[in-house]
Amino acid sequence: MRHTIKNKTMTSVATAAVLAWSLGGVLAQESKKTDNVEASKEARERDSSSKDRRVRIMKAFDRNKDGDLNEEEREALRRYIESRSSRPEGEKNRDDKIEVPKDYDPKKKYPFILSLHGYGSSSRGQLRFFPLEDLAEKHDFIYCAPDAIDRSWNATEACCDWRGKVDDSKYLRGLIEAAVKKYSIDRNRIYVTGLSNGGFMSYRMAHDHSDLIAAIVPFAGVGYKTWPSKPKKPVSVLHIHGTKDSTIKWNGGTTRSSSTSYPGAEENFNNWKQFNQCDREVDAKDDKIDLTRKVPGNETTVTRFVNKDGSVTTELWEVVDGSHVTRPSGEARELIIQWLLNKKKS
Repeated sequence: MRHTIKNKTMTSVATAAVLAWSLGGVLAQESKKTDNVEASKEARERDSSSKDRRVRIMKAFDRNKDGDLNEEEREALRRYIESRSSRPEGEKNRDDKIEVPKDYDPKKKYPFILSLHGYGSSSRGQLRFFPLEDLAEKHDFIYCAPDAIDRSWNATEACCDWRGKVDDSKYLRGLIEAAVKKYSIDRNRIYVTGLSNGGFMSYRMAHDHSDLIAAIVPFAGVGYKTWPSKPKKPVSVLHIHGTKDSTIKWNGGTTRSSSTSYPGAEENFNNWKQFNQCDREVDAKDDKIDLTRKVPGNETTVTRFVNKDGSVTTELWEVVDGSHVTRPSGEARELIIQWLLNKKKS
């Protein structure tokens, strides 16, 4: 749920009218967004009149149900409109809403999770793959699942920097910094997760912004086969990958759209184990996990290494017989979130 922070008090009835007019513009802008999976749903939404949509949203912000918006309700609506309509120049197609717990308290410090979708997907698709709303309420964290330009993150030449027109590393760094400035976020607990191309981008963020990112959880996405440099600081890694992934193969290869090779899951794991100086193996033979309902039993095995003082972890979850999109169960999502939230920037 979106939370808003009070700024200036809005007192006039005219303000509410302006908000309603602005909301109509924002909703009209939103109705232009397309998602192949939900095309029929969005088509029905476009058939609704702007007036009806404004009424529905205005009612949603009328928390005391008195038919009018008080100062606090108008401020919440204003913040909603502002967050939906304001985008940096050149980023008009991105959906980068920041979601906070319902009981957000600016006096507290919150972890922040950035969740990145796969190639051809979207923010909505990523949040279907790994829903965060209920977990954010339970564990008190702020999150964002942004959209990539043309549904593709500029992560590596293998996946999916085929045009090289967008600096997503810079954009995502800016998004995080803006969130930290606006909300009460713990800079030592900033995390990135992602699926496929979003997994590649998770590694790119860990490499480029190791001063900022505490830990990453990439699903079915790796980094460079040969990194141009080492990250300046360690970043904990939990890599999750299916052994029967035919898109980003367990043993590495190339994608259909690029001749540049990407590393296999184990090779990639070893690269980051070295980066993080995680030389000590922790016995995890008994930590078998039932990650997905698609494969029977506790199909996921765990390999875990830590650094000298145990503050940094490099971990591999091998999903035996798992495919490319192995959607984690509710129990597995809980384990993954707990893993992330236990990591802090040293």
